[in-house]
Amino acid sequence: MKKNKIMVIAVAFYCTTHLCLAHGSNPKLHVNPRWKECSLQLYPSLTQAAWHQFTKEAGLVAYFRSLTDAKPMGVGRFELSILQWQTGIHANDNAWNDTFVHPDSTHWLFEGNSLAFPGLTLRAGITRKIDVGIYLTKNFGANYGFLGGQVQYNFLNDIEKNWSASARGNFVMMYGPEDLGLNIYGLDLLASKKYKIYSNWISISPYAGISSYLSHTHAKTTKVNLKDENVIGIQSMIGAVTEISAARLAVEYNLAKVNTLSFKIGVNFRF
Repeated sequence: MKKNKIMVIAVAFYCTTHLCLAHGSNPKLHVNPRWKECSLQLYPSLTQAAWHQFTKEAGLVAYFRSLTDAKPMGVGRFELSILQWQTGIHANDNAWNDTFVHPDSTHWLFEGNSLAFPGLTLRAGITRKIDVGIYLTKNFGANYGFLGGQVQYNFLNDIEKNWSASARGNFVMMYGPEDLGLNIYGLDLLASKKYKIYSNWISISPYAGISSYLSHTHAKTTKVNLKDENVIGIQSMIGAVTEISAARLAVEYNLAKVNTLSFKIGVNFRF
């Protein structure tokens, strides 16, 4: 009798857990055919806790990652690059399901296991120690885009040993959505070492660092009653930049609450 009770409890626990997981993995999508792609629009069921989670994770999703080492560019040098970062968020969480609408009930936020953001960056060497950069992306089928800026200051540049260390400040602001505002502010500390592979034509520069960020969200719509969220977070980075003549290839991995893998391809030139 006791064994039968244990079996019944075990089966009930399994069924309850299975149903909960199934429900969590298949949320009801909010539909708005106004846009061709998934777009940001707050839903009345969004809670303050989910709003807090969205603020924290969106700060990591949209953080300005320039995918560069710590060595200064040099006065008058420019770099134009296409980049993409993809972050492993859980789209079935209320933090994302209740902040996005979809063209139809079967159009998920993303395919696979990460949310990808492509973008365009332009960097320039202003002085021997200071580089600046801008970042722009727009989802033309949706209602949002991001604009960012960055300043990098090099405080160590050992030419003989090819060691460099820099600090950089950055910001990203979202534009487009009527329901909410999102701003991210960050500070990076990183170090790198350059290895020459073939003369001055081919080299690789591994780098590592740490970032702190402040993510701020503001709900603009009366559909929800949510306080502004200001979330401070931290993430670490490891990456490498490969230079092949004027070409620049880079990859970076960020370890945080939700992890991000980023890629970049660009060209370095002087006017």
